[in-house]
Amino acid sequence: MRIKKMTAWFGTLDGKSLELGRGLNILYAPNESGKSTWCAFLRAMLYGVDTAQRVRQGQQPDKVKYRPWSGAPMSGSMDIETESGPVTLRRWTERTGQPMQAFSATVTGTDTPVADLTADDVGRALTGAPREVFERSAFIRQSALGIDSDPELEKRFASIVSAGDEEQSYTQADARLRAWQRRRTGRKGAIPELDEQMRRLRGELEAIEAAARNVDAADAELSAAQTRQEELVRRMEQARAEARKKALADFHAAKAETEARTEDLHRAEQDRDRAMEALRATPFGVMGPDRAGKMAAEDMDAAAALTAQADRTMPRWPVLIPAAIGLLLLIAAPFTRLAPALAVGAAACFSGAGGLYFWSRHQDEKRDALLDRRMEILEPYGAREPEDIAARLADYEALCRQAKGAAAAVSAAASALEDARQRQKAAEEPALNGLDFVSGDSEAARASRAVAEGREHIERLRERRAAAEGQVRAMGDPVVLRSALETGAARREILAAQAQALELAAQTMEQADLALREKFSPVLAREAAALFGKLTDGRYDEITLARDLSAKARLTGDAVGWETDYLSQGARDQLYLALRLAVCSLVLPEEQACPIVLDDALAAFDRQRMERALDLLKTVAEKRQVLLFTCHERESEYLADDPAVTKLTLGA
Repeated sequence: MRIKKMTAWFGTLDGKSLELGRGLNILYAPNESGKSTWCAFLRAMLYGVDTAQRVRQGQQPDKVKYRPWSGAPMSGSMDIETESGPVTLRRWTERTGQPMQAFSATVTGTDTPVADLTADDVGRALTGAPREVFERSAFIRQSALGIDSDPELEKRFASIVSAGDEEQSYTQADARLRAWQRRRTGRKGAIPELDEQMRRLRGELEAIEAAARNVDAADAELSAAQTRQEELVRRMEQARAEARKKALADFHAAKAETEARTEDLHRAEQDRDRAMEALRATPFGVMGPDRAGKMAAEDMDAAAALTAQADRTMPRWPVLIPAAIGLLLLIAAPFTRLAPALAVGAAACFSGAGGLYFWSRHQDEKRDALLDRRMEILEPYGAREPEDIAARLADYEALCRQAKGAAAAVSAAASALEDARQRQKAAEEPALNGLDFVSGDSEAARASRAVAEGREHIERLRERRAAAEGQVRAMGDPVVLRSALETGAARREILAAQAQALELAAQTMEQADLALREKFSPVLAREAAALFGKLTDGRYDEITLARDLSAKARLTGDAVGWETDYLSQGARDQLYLALRLAVCSLVLPEEQACPIVLDDALAAFDRQRMERALDLLKTVAEKRQVLLFTCHERESEYLADDPAVTKLTLGA
């Protein structure tokens, strides 16, 4: 790949363009004039702007740092020459907060898209390396001449010396093993927590047989993954088929449960309706026990009062006095022979008899009226006596309790139905639309992810079992506590064995990694030493590399090498430049030949070192384009008459 032209709305670059030549390009500009911005723009065009970056130690993320000063949306284009022909890359901003996420790759001068280039993969496709490898090889800055270790770079080195799988990294695998080990032996790991629980509660949370089966199953799966890749793929496909079958069975079971809960709800509603009808048929209706009790008490008191009032009658002796006097006069009249006495006596008797008749009739009418009013109170209850109302109230309260129980049954049935519907809904998506399985480009990657997912699943099962056992133990059953104590001891042995196995695996993997680095370190060191010798005019003849890519350099004729801290700044920068160029030679494919970008990487070189570095870069530029951004005119002055070198002054 060769870059022909770049146009940017990026930081200070407001629509500025930069046309580049083949081979070595020396681009001069004073400090603070946009050199680093052009370098960052080139990287953004290839790999995009990382919108997930956050402020770290006072450093602004690219999406903020390179926001166009003019206020225009961040965008740009880059014309490149590839093996298949000229291509124009464009990136622009469509949504605030996601700068340069929109992307197109077309044949230069046309609207014909290049199908193999996408926003996410264009950098890897054109350079042959992911972003992390590109930044640690071909993207060379003055402030970052040194190379730090990176999982992606480790994978690339591993592939160089073993022609193996680029998807595996010792750092990543070791970190994963250490994380699993911390889960068991760390301060908050499973073993310390288990010890504390056994001391404090004298119990353990999981059954040993289930834990042993899970461990055996995980060990069997891991062993199969490590020994037979094809067997793992077959088992994975079988597991997927079983998962689909189980998902369908779970869906049918959930659906059947929903139907059953629907029937339960229907029956509960019928029972509730019958209970409510029975309530409405009572004198109290649906007023409730409290109001019914109050009404019944009032009606009982009123009926009892009317009964007592009806039982009370006025005495009849006052109306008998005139009759008694008349009777005495009638008896005495023959003896006195007084006609008036006879007449008065007869009148008095007649008056008393009449008064008695009318008085008795009035009292009967009054009593009947009181009894009628009492009947009006008792009749709605179907009662004959006031005491019968209490029995009706007791019956009503029983009906109320029955209705309340029926309503509670309806609520419980409705809740159970809703739970069943939720379970059916949860089971419906995987059963009808298919399960979401992890995909991958290679069978090894798929098998590895399957093993990792299986281990995570086992850990989740253990945590859930531990929580369940903790709840049982908290109930304080001595039998459960004794059983948990025995199970806890067995479980701890298993966890300790796992921790020991993980430690052994980590040590074994570290030994394998050291053996691998013993293979690739000499390759990289020889390449870097050859370049370092050219940069120092043969002053140094050997470089040794540590695991973290830190280097030692040996002076020609010396017995031992020197740490970089003992080298001069110029020699140290020469060493790191040689190491960078060696990494480029080893990890970046020559058939794609992506450009090498140097941002003021020679700023600390004196003139002699600079001239040797430029000669070396010119040699490198015979195979791949080299872009040297510099703030010193001396780089432009040297090789001034060389037609193979393109010299540009930015802003001119």
